[in-house]
This record gives sequence, C-alpha cells and structure tokens, in this order.
Amino acid sequence: MKRWVILFVGLTLILIGCVSTQKQLKTAKKAPKKMATHPELSAQEKLIACSQCHMKVTPEIYKEWFSSTHGIANVKCFQCHGTFEDFHVEPQIKTCEACHSKEVEKTVKGRSCWDCHPEHYFTVHK
Repeated sequence: MKRWVILFVGLTLILIGCVSTQKQLKTAKKAPKKMATHPELSAQEKLIACSQCHMKVTPEIYKEWFSSTHGIANVKCFQCHGTFEDFHVEPQIKTCEACHSKEVEKTVKGRSCWDCHPEHYFTVHK
C-alpha cells in the first residue's frame, strides 16, 4: 500500500512538472520579440538603400523580403518601416492601411498583420 502511495505521489509530481513546463514553453513562444534599434547612420549612409546593408548584415531578413510579394513588387523598406526620422522596427498597422485598407478593415482589433502572416513574406497564415 505504501508503495502505491509513493508511486501515485511521484507520478502526480511528474505530471505537474510536465504541465508547468508546457505552460512555460507556450508563454515563452508568445513573449514579444526583443526589438533591436537601428544603429546611428551618417548623412551619407542614409542615402544608401536599406537592402545594400541588410543583404550583408541580416541576409535572412533580406532573403525573406526579396522573395516576398513585397520584394517582387519592389515595395521598399521605408514604405513599411518609415524613414530614419520616423523609423519603426515593427511597422504600424496604419502604414499597411495605405495599400491594404480592405485587409486592415478585416483585422481583429488589437492584432497586426504579422500576428497571422510571417514577417516580410506575408504569404501564408502562421
């Protein structure tokens, strides 16, 4: 009998640990991405197209954009992210509205395009 109690308590603790770990993993996935800030640029560097640096510094982001509908349509970085004076790492939904007013209208309040669509690709639902 004592053995069964110990076994039951042990299995219960393991189950609680697994559930707790699952909750922590889900919370970590939902945690907002740490936003980086753009490094300071000289007046001369600001004249260079974003893609010239980003194809070297963040090639994965450049490839995402280049292969996306936005890249193929030649939608430039500043059109979504703003200029150096008004730069946003995460574009504001009002920026998307300039070209995608119908889609923004359908968006659930408090959500953004990239809550459902991968950043830079925007081709499929996550």
